Amino acid sequence: MLRELKVRDLALVAESRVRFGPGLNLLTGETGSGKSLIVDALGLSLGDRGGPDLVRHGADKATIEGVFDSVVLQREIGKRSSARIDGRTANPSQLRELGRGLVALHGQHEHHALLDSDTQTELLDGYAGANALRAGVAAAHAAWTAAVEALADLERLRSRGQREEEYLRWQLEEIRTADLRPGEDAELTAERSAVRHAARLEELSRESETALREDGLARATAALSSAADLDPRLLDHATRLAAIESEVADVAAEIRRYGELLDSDPARLEVLESRLALLDTIKRKYGGTLDAAIAERARLESQIGATQDLDSAVAAAQKERDARRAELEGSASRLTKARSSAAERMQEAVAGELQGLRLEGARFEIDLRPRPEIGPNGAESAEMMFSANPGEPIAPLARVASGGELARLMLAIKTVGADADKLPTLVFDEVDAGIGGEAAVQVGLRLKALGARHQVLVVTHLAQIAAFADHHLLVEKVPGEDGRNVVSVRELASDEDRAKELARMMSGGVTAKAMARAHELLQEARR
Repeated sequence: MLRELKVRDLALVAESRVRFGPGLNLLTGETGSGKSLIVDALGLSLGDRGGPDLVRHGADKATIEGVFDSVVLQREIGKRSSARIDGRTANPSQLRELGRGLVALHGQHEHHALLDSDTQTELLDGYAGANALRAGVAAAHAAWTAAVEALADLERLRSRGQREEEYLRWQLEEIRTADLRPGEDAELTAERSAVRHAARLEELSRESETALREDGLARATAALSSAADLDPRLLDHATRLAAIESEVADVAAEIRRYGELLDSDPARLEVLESRLALLDTIKRKYGGTLDAAIAERARLESQIGATQDLDSAVAAAQKERDARRAELEGSASRLTKARSSAAERMQEAVAGELQGLRLEGARFEIDLRPRPEIGPNGAESAEMMFSANPGEPIAPLARVASGGELARLMLAIKTVGADADKLPTLVFDEVDAGIGGEAAVQVGLRLKALGARHQVLVVTHLAQIAAFADHHLLVEKVPGEDGRNVVSVRELASDEDRAKELARMMSGGVTAKAMARAHELLQEARR
């Protein structure tokens, strides 16, 4: 559930902190007061696109923070934009991904999305409770597609024929002949450096050994040992010095052996140079590093191994493809059955809601239209059909539904599918487009009913709808500190304040007659 929305320096909002509660939250205010701006701010916190043009004049950036029960989503918009999830750096796409499980925004754009067949199919699947079946079809389709691609790869490989195989074998032989060993290039480079500078290294090692043996450490150790015999307090120092002498002697011996083993033979240097040149050639041709060349050797061995019996490999791949196809058709068939059953129930339920929403005589049907090929979303798509008036032919929504009818149709679909819809928060902007009177009351009733199952946020300009609010939020333009108007949001907690706002919405002013009707609306809504 959305607990709070904090907005700073967004368009006309200097700073606003809007708290939301459970049930039906209504936002009202005069035209141009910024009601939809609050919804837009919520959309930005959920990853909607936004640029520097949204920043309030005079500010460097706009900040939006949506506080939900389970997570905090933050967004900064300006010359340099950023996003955060629970304080951790994120990006807008991650906000969108997370937001899809938190909020459903139904504005004018979303109402028009109802005209899209994919959206209609998703709504039907949600109503049918068939999301698991749909996911099963998507997984089966992915497996079948992978099997088809694997078969195509093998068939392409077979079609390349002997020439391709010979080229692969030539590459493999070149790498095999090099007899690569991990880390060999680093070892040989170090040895080459030692051979190149063998004389100087031998001289330096002798100097080091001589210095270690002639620096008087042995005499110091013997003297301190004798002193410890006379004064036991020196025993610890004598022991430590003796250990150091032993370590130094070991180092001197290792240096002597190192010098004795140094090889300055020009023939050895030539061998090293030749080997390193070969390794450089192999690395340039097969990935840039020795490890990459070794990995390429393994890949070529595997690919050539596959060509040894391509006919049987192709046959096995065909069998796998056919098995995956059978699984896909079975999954799609189960989804089709669920859709067919749900379409009949949904038609009847939505038709009933439309009558209640004062679309008397309207007809609503769902056609399941087969796709040319089974896709990740199944073997068919849903096409919602509509007729607003008796006697008019039924046709696809995109051809016959007005904006107001679309808004009410979306509300009807959400109402009948409320139990299946798992999203905690639903937002409706412009759901009251093109309606009034008793139709508005019916819209309010249904929004109130949705509020019993979800948190619902609604922007409305109709008092008949606003009367049903569990939380009534008034959006106003007020003078800011700099003299410019800014957007302010406050909750109307008392019946008197709510009645004043309802009266303004009905008549444009707070008259005695309008106030009386406003109180009647509040009482009727409670009943």
